[in-house]
Amino acid sequence: MNNLELEITSKAFKDIELISDFIARDNKSAAAKLVKLLNKTFGTLCQHPNLGRAREDFTYLDVKFYIVKKNYLIVYRVIDNKTLRVLRVLTAYQDICSLL
Repeated sequence: MNNLELEITSKAFKDIELISDFIARDNKSAAAKLVKLLNKTFGTLCQHPNLGRAREDFTYLDVKFYIVKKNYLIVYRVIDNKTLRVLRVLTAYQDICSLL
């Protein structure tokens, strides 16, 4: 499969901003590293969109979840085998079901 085009929703951008700001309160370097890791992971998912998996215990929506550093979930969907749309970036500490 060719590289998928990356699309990040405004909700996902906001999620990343909130997570980064929270981490930056204690460690700006760690926040920057996490954002860099998330961006790298988005690229990896564009190359290998089947790395994530469906989680029917969270939602019946047609989305996949990919775990980053144990505590962060990238929620995404592949659109027409052309685009990887990142819907949310959530933490394991959030009520994931209610946010989807």
